Amino acid sequence: MLRSLLVVVVVTAVGGCRREQKITPTRLTLGITAEPTSLVPMFGSSTADAEAGGLLFRELVARTANGVVADLAVRVPTLGDGAVVDGDRLVVSWSLKADVRWSDGTPVTSADIVAGWKVALDDAQPVTTGRELANDVERIDVVDATHFRVVWRRPQPSFAAPRVHRVLPAHLVLDESGAVKPLASYLRRPVGNGPFVIAEDVAGAHLLLRKRADVATGVDEVLVRYLSSTESLTSALLANDIDCTFQNAGLSPTEAARLVAEHPGRFTVARAPGNTWVHLDFNLDDPVLGDLRIRQAIAAAIDREKLIAAVANDAYDVDEGFLPRMHAAYMSRPHLAVEPARSERLLDEAGFKRPAPGAVRVDKTGAALRLQIAAASGQRDTERLLTLVQSALREVGIDVTLELRPFKVFFAEGARKRALPHMAFYAWSIDVDSVGGSLWRADRIPSPGNNYSGQNFPGWRNAELTADLLAADNSLDENLRRLTAKRANALLLEELPALSFYFRPAVVVCRAGVTGVVPTGTLTPMAVSAAAWRAAPTTTP
Repeated sequence: MLRSLLVVVVVTAVGGCRREQKITPTRLTLGITAEPTSLVPMFGSSTADAEAGGLLFRELVARTANGVVADLAVRVPTLGDGAVVDGDRLVVSWSLKADVRWSDGTPVTSADIVAGWKVALDDAQPVTTGRELANDVERIDVVDATHFRVVWRRPQPSFAAPRVHRVLPAHLVLDESGAVKPLASYLRRPVGNGPFVIAEDVAGAHLLLRKRADVATGVDEVLVRYLSSTESLTSALLANDIDCTFQNAGLSPTEAARLVAEHPGRFTVARAPGNTWVHLDFNLDDPVLGDLRIRQAIAAAIDREKLIAAVANDAYDVDEGFLPRMHAAYMSRPHLAVEPARSERLLDEAGFKRPAPGAVRVDKTGAALRLQIAAASGQRDTERLLTLVQSALREVGIDVTLELRPFKVFFAEGARKRALPHMAFYAWSIDVDSVGGSLWRADRIPSPGNNYSGQNFPGWRNAELTADLLAADNSLDENLRRLTAKRANALLLEELPALSFYFRPAVVVCRAGVTGVVPTGTLTPMAVSAAAWRAAPTTTP
């Protein structure tokens, strides 16, 4: 394993003799298959960004298996206890813990909440999350260093959810007038309020972080190694080059189970129920996939349960729709029928005929029905599954090519910018508070005009659903929100902007002897438990 070169000399006395021990700092090496695009959470767009950013930043609240809990905040406000409706507005009072500091020693104060809000509002900043919520805040009143009030323009159901109020150091991101500074240098080397600070950042290779002296953690250093694939991740575990994987961009449940079975006693696996929704997006702006019959034909041709079982046995929850099982609006739905004959009929009706038995279908001009599925490379189970999908679609006359790219290229430059021509296979982590507004509202389609900040990658435009989701996003009525989420889930199955495959449980694999590194199973990064991380130090007499 890689170990730090820093040594501490310890002098001991035994029988009147003195000897020196060289003790290397305790290092935890974590492997991840996707290099983060940003270490500042509000500028990141992937779960890899969130996990790495969680090593540097804390939030007001975090979501654990026990629900939303206070982190930087003293407590979590609730409606009627800290959150009060005042006419059309919602006023929420917050208190910060007084002993939290930025890594440069500056106290975290109410001004830093204001700074995060101002950055989110600044159109010049390429923030990826939080701008819409920031625009819903009328003002933030600073009462004193540890107390502030958020005045929402309307009732905001997510007023106390994680990631709503980002915290940034006012003394570094705002100028003397309170305006946002140019942030390029800060984003390259951010000062955080979390348990670790950056010691070394080598693009394409690794991120080395050291423990803050004023924060309790179970290890002195964390090395995050960027590996190209899950096979590389497995090899690194076997070679003792890494200690653990992350809960996201790590090993799949099947790969984890296989590793443990083949090497008994060497590794442990920690699991949490999953909210990671794996699905196939359709680009609805494409003239072929814009035809519902084509999307229905694709869905009818793929026996998703059979294919997933072949790749993953029973490790995944195969569900229809985008709502995880822990969501209040979740309800089990019958799976879309697997009907290859219906698929063939729909393709005929859409104008794509077979020129000969078994041939690729063509339209009336003779153009072949060729589609591309794009995905991140380096995920063995995903590649196996998509190869089976490719074969199933070829059986009904659709010629499919697989375009596998490194995650950073596939997601940031492809999917997020809607630059993929046909279909994209990837995952969203679904917040259990969400009703689907960010995913499915028409105004959340990423574009240059909104700096690609939405998550409606397929480009689904359903005016009635958009209005319903907008109303739910503006309501504190949990019954209305639950009904709207159910309606969105039902419409998803009817109009098929995306085809659900499965929900993946959160899995962390560690070598034996490492403890405390566990998945949250939520959008809160696993660094929230860094105080409990333990890895035995290496001591050389």
